[in-house]
Amino acid sequence: MIVKGTQRARGGFALVAVIWTVAVLSLLVCSFAMDAYTEAKSAVYVRSRHQASALVDSGLTLAEMLMERQDGVSEEATKEDAEEDRWIVPAIRLKRGQRVEIYQRLYADEAGHLQFAEDSVEKGVGDPPDAEIFVAIEPEPARWNINKITHAGMGEKEADELWARILLWAGVPEEDWDELVDSFYDWVDEDDNKESEYGAEEEYYEALEPSYHCKNGPLDTVGELAYIRGFSRNGGVLLKGGVWNPDEERARQITVKGIEHLFTTYGTGKINVNAAPRDVLLTVPCLVENPMEDVETWDTLTVDAILEEREGLNAGTADASERVAQEYNSADDKAVADYHFKDMSDFLARISGLTQEEVNPYLTVDCDVYKLELEGRVGKVRRRVTAVVQRGASGSDSAAAAGSGKTSVGTGGNGLTILQWREET
Repeated sequence: MIVKGTQRARGGFALVAVIWTVAVLSLLVCSFAMDAYTEAKSAVYVRSRHQASALVDSGLTLAEMLMERQDGVSEEATKEDAEEDRWIVPAIRLKRGQRVEIYQRLYADEAGHLQFAEDSVEKGVGDPPDAEIFVAIEPEPARWNINKITHAGMGEKEADELWARILLWAGVPEEDWDELVDSFYDWVDEDDNKESEYGAEEEYYEALEPSYHCKNGPLDTVGELAYIRGFSRNGGVLLKGGVWNPDEERARQITVKGIEHLFTTYGTGKINVNAAPRDVLLTVPCLVENPMEDVETWDTLTVDAILEEREGLNAGTADASERVAQEYNSADDKAVADYHFKDMSDFLARISGLTQEEVNPYLTVDCDVYKLELEGRVGKVRRRVTAVVQRGASGSDSAAAAGSGKTSVGTGGNGLTILQWREET
């Protein structure tokens, strides 16, 4: 009996040992499998990330090609020409100073290689693509170069009037204008003398917690406004928009519009009337007569006329100018109807009530600096880049010509200089 009991005990111990061994081996196998799965997922992500980066680079090449094409493309190109060459239409729009958007769809072949869809220029329906490229090209002078809105940049009267119009449009109380404008002037000028009692120089910023220095130089980015006295209020609420005075009782609170999208740090200081959005045009002093405090009551007839004329939105109506009417009647065979303003003389001829003296400080049709929006997507992995580029210059010369005071960060080729390259994370 003693022997049999010992054998049973040994048999039970062996069974437990086997179970533990199997359990440990199972854990090891699961661990190895999980490691292999994680490594495979990581490898797929890294590969997709590299592919997305390659697509962004392809988008930059596409933008370079269109900028090069705009010089030689004929604005008399026909619809038949556009069917044979899908890049004619975007090249013409770019030549006219208009925003261009390109969407490319890609599908994986049997070998897993990405191939362009034949009809990829226009966004379509059907099977979701395996990858995408998005490219947007917009003249950077569609916005105000904030570094030029100074007494030295455009004249005392013009700069003060423009700032007043911008702050009025945003809904900022008039009693706060002096602090905002004079502090901005003090931030970008080279001296340590306060513009007025409402301004701010080194002494003001040194007293802050944490403290920092007054720039005494041009802004590198529009977001830098958030460091300036007045603009730094409530975490820079004036840049994005929001409640200006949250400490007041609710009935007295004022909501302001964000102004960040009105500005750039590049360009000559004038805005391109063929590309400027409505919000920017509304801030041009000569385009809205005697604006009231309530922006909703502004007389926007001139701004509306500009938008209608440059896109031909009034074509076929009695309100259209002679130029738009002629183009509308003869544009049946054209790849793209030509309604844009060819020069400032054409602009003044088509937009009544304005003079050369009024528009000269603020408006232009010229552009050599562009903003690029580039995006590459492979599966669920995306890479987004925003860049500012200039044609026909390089190095610090291009930066000086762009009015930024910065040196370029590289050259994209075809005479294209990259002034700014910012990746979104």
